[in-house]
Amino acid sequence: MRRTTDTNRIVTRLRRVCLGLVIAVTLITSTGSSCFAQAGDAGLPKGFRPPPPIPAELAIENPLITEDQVTAWKPKRLAFQDALGKKLAGDAPKKIDEGFRVNVHALSIVEKRDDLIDTRKAIIRYIDNYIPEKNVDEKKFACKTVVKHAKTLLDGNFHVRMQAVLLIGSLNISPQVPGLRPKPAVAYIDGLPPLLDVIHPPADGIEQPEPVRILAAMVATRLLEQGRHTLKVNSKIPVDCAKRILAELNGNGSDWYHQRLIEALTQTALSNVPNAQNQQEPLIVEALAKILANPRRSNQIRARAAYLLGRVPMPGGLQSAPIAYSIVKLTQKIATEVNQRRVPGSDAIFRLNDIYLAFVPATKGESTTDGRKGAGLQSTLNQKPIQNAYNDIKPLVQLIFRQFQVAGNKQDVQIVFPAAMIAKLNAWSKPKDMALAKGRKPINDAPTPPPARPQAARRNNRTDRDS
Repeated sequence: MRRTTDTNRIVTRLRRVCLGLVIAVTLITSTGSSCFAQAGDAGLPKGFRPPPPIPAELAIENPLITEDQVTAWKPKRLAFQDALGKKLAGDAPKKIDEGFRVNVHALSIVEKRDDLIDTRKAIIRYIDNYIPEKNVDEKKFACKTVVKHAKTLLDGNFHVRMQAVLLIGSLNISPQVPGLRPKPAVAYIDGLPPLLDVIHPPADGIEQPEPVRILAAMVATRLLEQGRHTLKVNSKIPVDCAKRILAELNGNGSDWYHQRLIEALTQTALSNVPNAQNQQEPLIVEALAKILANPRRSNQIRARAAYLLGRVPMPGGLQSAPIAYSIVKLTQKIATEVNQRRVPGSDAIFRLNDIYLAFVPATKGESTTDGRKGAGLQSTLNQKPIQNAYNDIKPLVQLIFRQFQVAGNKQDVQIVFPAAMIAKLNAWSKPKDMALAKGRKPINDAPTPPPARPQAARRNNRTDRDS
């Protein structure tokens, strides 16, 4: 079964209902309010948990430039723009560096907090519009300069940090060209290392709030997807990226954050990752399979891990039975929860769509991230358990899409999976060995408690000094 026009329309309609992607930080206006008293107080619902406290980073203000200094630079703007259009000679590099320093540091001005998005977009336009596409060295110099100055914002106000991460992750060597034959952007891949420092900081780095790390993982995915092909064959960036993300996955974090991490991890396009002894190990496939097999994870991240397993390059010598069994059991869980009205059909259709696409390409000609095989486990791990799992899961996916098609514009669609379909999934026996390869640990092993995140260093700022 492939995605048809009808099923695409259904998914689009449901995405509008489900709102799509939202990154939110909950703010509390009064921590002393009676509604945040002990959870045992009368009137509070069972399992109530008060919102998290206000992130400390929202109180930090560390302006690196003043409005007067920005105003004083404005007469030099034409010279800055002119330097962008020329080769790197004479005083052009100095003018470019100074211009980007002023514009990037302007993001830290407290009084201009409402202008953050416009300021960030203006910086991107300088690179996209004023530097000719043929001047690749000049593009890279400009991007490198922006990254250098953006990194100095990562100890400031929470909103400024978010914009700095977005700025680094939005840089292009060539922008996207729309049209009948659209040309994809070529991302500035050398912006990835500072994003990895946000995601998994070094010993002397800055511990960032999770929303900032989520955003860093999302834009890191873009840089890898749209810029990885520009790397030299022996570049260490993909391996370093994989190691840092795998280390971060071993720590604490929400499923929403870890989902963004595994999406970036897949885009490294690596089949193996070298360990401390420089021996190649299937760590990426194992990381995805462990999330898939973990019943304590949400349906959303488990289904997404299944989807990504169909796109990651597969090392040789893997056994598919543990993956096939885990996908079947997740499907059974979702179908059972739908029948019990514990999960709405409007949520289950997205999870089952991801599960189905674990086996087949999402679009015609889709390949694995390394481009060597067609996407989907039927191509990358073509063994009998995979085919059996696909045959048993396919009818449930067909059924839920068919029922939504019949429902038309009805908002409340009651999905019921026949007991025989679920019983077929329930009949699957657990493999004797849940390891993906000889000598590897079973993917359903209970994970060891993550170590406490080290207290990362912070640069001095006004709030720290005042405290």
